[in-house]
Amino acid sequence: MDRKRPHPDDRSRPQQPHKKPKHSSPPRHQSSRHENNNDNNHYTTAVSQLPPPTQTFPPIPPYTPFTVPASLPPLPEITDPALAAAPFTHKSTSSTYNRSTTTSSASETTYEKLEFLGDAQLELLASRLLYSHFPNLTAGQLSQLRELLVKNETLAEYARAYGFDKRVQVAEMERMMAVASEKNGPGNKGFNKVMGDVFEAYVAGVVLSNGEEGWNICEKWMTALWAPKLVEAAGRERYWTPGLAVLHDDGKDVDQSKIYNPAAKGELQKKLLGGSGVKLDYEKVRESVELKGDQLGQNRHFIGVYLTGYGYTKKLLGTGEGKNKVEAGNWAAQEAMYGENKSIVDECSKQMEAIKEQRRKEREEKEAKAAAVKGEGDGKEGNGK
Repeated sequence: MDRKRPHPDDRSRPQQPHKKPKHSSPPRHQSSRHENNNDNNHYTTAVSQLPPPTQTFPPIPPYTPFTVPASLPPLPEITDPALAAAPFTHKSTSSTYNRSTTTSSASETTYEKLEFLGDAQLELLASRLLYSHFPNLTAGQLSQLRELLVKNETLAEYARAYGFDKRVQVAEMERMMAVASEKNGPGNKGFNKVMGDVFEAYVAGVVLSNGEEGWNICEKWMTALWAPKLVEAAGRERYWTPGLAVLHDDGKDVDQSKIYNPAAKGELQKKLLGGSGVKLDYEKVRESVELKGDQLGQNRHFIGVYLTGYGYTKKLLGTGEGKNKVEAGNWAAQEAMYGENKSIVDECSKQMEAIKEQRRKEREEKEAKAAAVKGEGDGKEGNGK
């Protein structure tokens, strides 16, 4: 029997008796569990070391849709007297203001502190509104719409509409403008930044001073304010929002040709294709263009859908434009089904249904004849037996 030859180093080394280690390492899973416990203790300890909260926020209720007034909605009040003037007060106007202080009271609250909170609240309000009303948009499209709703220019427009610029004293406005100009440059940009901050501060004041109803009040108010911009943006970009819309009290029926449907090409194909020699062609109606300004870097494509068949040759049914050829093609198909040439599509669709019905009858007659022939053959074989 073969024996294992000792390693050369083993020959010169005397054999040592086996000793049990004094402290054996714990199993791997026990070590991991111990590390996880340490992590949990770390977070628990950290939370316990936080300073106690000085402000209790009302709960955020589920989103509920509602219609909004056609005119400028009434401005909700800040019911807490200690917060009423804060959105229009710059920190430098407080005689007791100390940059290094670690404590503050409600009477020392300024628009900058409230703006910090209102900024986040507006982001959430806009996100809930868009997520509820535009469920078929991509994350990128939702982000673009949210930016439109919460940017300084939009909020400054609302602030001026409610006369916030007149509620800030001249000396304070000059201080605010000076600070904003340092960060954003002189002119309208600095003024918009100031008015945007003031509006955000006012939103926070409304939420904080109205208890559990504060969030609902602000959500209805901001939905009313944002509705025209959303309707305008949806009309400009023609977002697909089936069955959902932000409507005024005098809301009108939705024009289907103005609503984006990503399945429009497939639906048009189902209506028209199937007959002999029938085809749909999607072709450029003009060259694509690169957009400028806020949409710099984006392209606009222009596509037309043409029908051949049912007595037509390259009949233009509809045109569409979009950020890419697929989107432009879907717009063209949507216009074909609901635009000026809807009657042509409907008539051709009826002919297609008639053709399908005729084919169905012919197929059933053929199957019936085949079954009858088979039955006669089976009968003859039975008689032969």
